[in-house]
Amino acid sequence: MGFTKSVTITFISNLVLFFLSIMTTVLLSRLLGPAGKGVVDVANNFLTFAVLFLGLGLAASNVFFLGKNQNNLRPIIGNNIFLTVLSVFVLIPFYFLNARFQFQFLRGVTNLQILMVLIAVPFANFKASMVNVLLGLQDVVEYNRINIIDKVLNLSLLLAFLLYIVSPSSAILATLLGAVLISIWEIFILLKHVEKQAVATEACSTDAVAQEKLGAGLSALFSVDWPLMRQMLGYGLKAQIGNIIQRLNYRLDVFIVNYFLPISQVGIYGIAVALGETLWGVSGSIATVIFPIVSASTDKKEMFTFTNQVTRVSFALITLFSLLLAVVSRPLIILWFGSGFASASAALLWLLPGIAIFSVSNILANYLAGVGLVHKNIYSSLVSGSVTVILDLLLIPRIGINGASIATSFSYIIFTLMTLFFYVQYTKSKLRDVLVLKASDLTLIRQAIRQRRHRT
Repeated sequence: MGFTKSVTITFISNLVLFFLSIMTTVLLSRLLGPAGKGVVDVANNFLTFAVLFLGLGLAASNVFFLGKNQNNLRPIIGNNIFLTVLSVFVLIPFYFLNARFQFQFLRGVTNLQILMVLIAVPFANFKASMVNVLLGLQDVVEYNRINIIDKVLNLSLLLAFLLYIVSPSSAILATLLGAVLISIWEIFILLKHVEKQAVATEACSTDAVAQEKLGAGLSALFSVDWPLMRQMLGYGLKAQIGNIIQRLNYRLDVFIVNYFLPISQVGIYGIAVALGETLWGVSGSIATVIFPIVSASTDKKEMFTFTNQVTRVSFALITLFSLLLAVVSRPLIILWFGSGFASASAALLWLLPGIAIFSVSNILANYLAGVGLVHKNIYSSLVSGSVTVILDLLLIPRIGINGASIATSFSYIIFTLMTLFFYVQYTKSKLRDVLVLKASDLTLIRQAIRQRRHRT
């Protein structure tokens, strides 16, 4: 599938995901209020971090190693299954430690709710890893289909459970059940890929021999390829260090807000973050598709020239959308989520500059990862992550959730500046080639629109 078509499909998918996420957030906000939504946000934030720490970078490794050699499919799935099962043994002691010491960053979340989150972790971990296997296979259609089904299922389960009993526990239980069901669906899809690969690669003389080979291949899904495992963990852990630190930039402020402020402020701040991050739909779509293509590409010069162009276009679009969102943010928040969340508009305004600028690194960091320069992203994450923690601790106790937004914006800007430096150093590009929209870009956009109209 061509790059433009892949990005278009992924972008449309992200638009659908955006509306489904907004519907989910509206439902939680209207039914649970700021405090109840705050509990769900803290629980989901913990789930995100648990998946990130225990994922060991396998999601990135899956894309990278399948981009290099798609014959790695069966051992990669087997390695993922093994490490997912192993993660359970880390989660059990955490539950008892929290029950004993009542960690303050989880303040407001009950032991039962924590237990449901911990049960969801291995399923969410497996779900995230397996969907990236599809991305590594460059099956962009199935990758986006599963993401949409995941959101639709979660919204449906959330609505059903909240109609039965309106509580944060219902929302957390919906997340758990959704992760289980999507994991089962992914296994079914990937088994079909394994079967296709076996039929395509095995030159067997009889059907009986073919079936025997296929059966042996399927059984290999539950075995471990230790040499490949070492390579996957070597690459994945490097990628994961950067991801963990960057995720701290994204979400650590939720725990710090919960520590210093009432949990209702977590719910309000979550609205600002959710709306702001939807702007990454353009750059996120491009970044998602670029990573596996760069990993498999042999013409690096052509690839970075192309990356420069899509980065310029993406940055221009997101800057425009940021200005529009800034204008309509307050009435939009009141209309969708209720007047109790109105103060989220000020926090969103402080977030928007960083979010717009970060759209650049959203693409370029994936390029660097695709050419094996994961450690460059780690350096950027370390510096920006340190800024996040320091500014959060200084600003949140003094000016509340606006302080969290300011800290996050500064962190995004610093990460982007460092990523730009490493990218320009590697590709020898000029900054204006990466950031400044050109007349030729507008010409290409118009041509693409005309071609799309002629096809329809």
